[in-house]
Amino acid sequence: MTGSAPYIARAMQIADALRLAIRHFNAGQASEGAALCEAILNAQPDNPVANCLLARARMRDGAPGEARAMVDRALRAAPDYPAGLELDARLLDEVEGADKAVVARAYRRAMAVNPSAAALWFAYGNLRQGAFGDAAGSLAPYARAMAARPADIPVAMNRATAQLKLGDAAAALDLCEEVLASRPTHIRALALKTSALFDLGRPAPADALTGFGTLTRPMTLPVPQGYASLEAFNAAFADAIRTHPRRRDDYDPNKRAIRGGSIVTDLLNHDHPAIRGFHTALDAAIAAYGAALPALPGHPHIEGRPRGYALDVWGNILRAQGHQDGHIHNLGWLSGVYYVEMPEVLSEDDPNHEGWIEFNHPGYGIPDRGTATVHRVCPRPGMIVLFPSYVWHRTVPFEGAGERISVAFDLHPR
Repeated sequence: MTGSAPYIARAMQIADALRLAIRHFNAGQASEGAALCEAILNAQPDNPVANCLLARARMRDGAPGEARAMVDRALRAAPDYPAGLELDARLLDEVEGADKAVVARAYRRAMAVNPSAAALWFAYGNLRQGAFGDAAGSLAPYARAMAARPADIPVAMNRATAQLKLGDAAAALDLCEEVLASRPTHIRALALKTSALFDLGRPAPADALTGFGTLTRPMTLPVPQGYASLEAFNAAFADAIRTHPRRRDDYDPNKRAIRGGSIVTDLLNHDHPAIRGFHTALDAAIAAYGAALPALPGHPHIEGRPRGYALDVWGNILRAQGHQDGHIHNLGWLSGVYYVEMPEVLSEDDPNHEGWIEFNHPGYGIPDRGTATVHRVCPRPGMIVLFPSYVWHRTVPFEGAGERISVAFDLHPR
């Protein structure tokens, strides 16, 4: 017994260190937790708990290769360790071009070992609805996730999206109303509620939410200081956007609605006279919008008006067949777009509405069943269109020469 005492003491030290590491991670002290895990792995390289804790940290740090090696070590030491199986599935799911059937098997194996893990059921439901296009197959996993975590809003919203895809607008509306009971201004719940109301043949409350002409409406940007006209300003602004150091032609289509064009992220973060002028003029336009808001007690857009906000502004450059899919802006209260330069093909009398902005067509794979009240606006340089961030909007592709340069923005409540 005496000879085993050092090993028992060492095991107790490692157990204490693991508990302390977990406390650090739970307290948001990632560097302290990671340092403890590294020390444990120096003594026990195959420790499954330390490997998985550190793997989570490496995933958050954007180092999936390191995380993969740690998870593999953990599973070699403990093939049925629940945390290792969950991380294995998540890492497989994040690999670009991964065989989704293999990913699905990894999730099912992890759920078999840990059937009460809501995060696993949620991720598996997302896989069924997204990669497999199987909205019906996502409902049961979402139901399991909601049973384990009834107040989880993302699960409810993804389940409502699946219900809309399947044509069950009543079930989708019920889920939205449950979320809105506790979060009356939740952006995605309001967007999905609008679509559900249209599909249920209830356009009046849906139209009241979108408020075309009052809450959703075009304006003219004030002429920025230092420019004789909007035409002169737009010429300078278009040049500033085209030559912006943050212009990118490559982007993640899963995170951007734009298709077939270029983006300029964080547009205001560049010292240029036209950009400074736009920022000031945009603030004035937003103030004018707020001053003209109607008195609508209980309306979610009015009730959600923030006392302060931060601006997120980005540029979009579209060419022939470029467009933006139907989408909403989940983090905003108010969103909008300013039109800088438009191709000549855009016309007020175009029956095909090429290059126009459209409102109320749903996105994210939700079918357009022709039930929505669709509003269209033909953009012209100098126009700014503002709308609640939950209003579905998209752009119609156009043919022909020229570029469609616009600047989109969100007001993020502080």
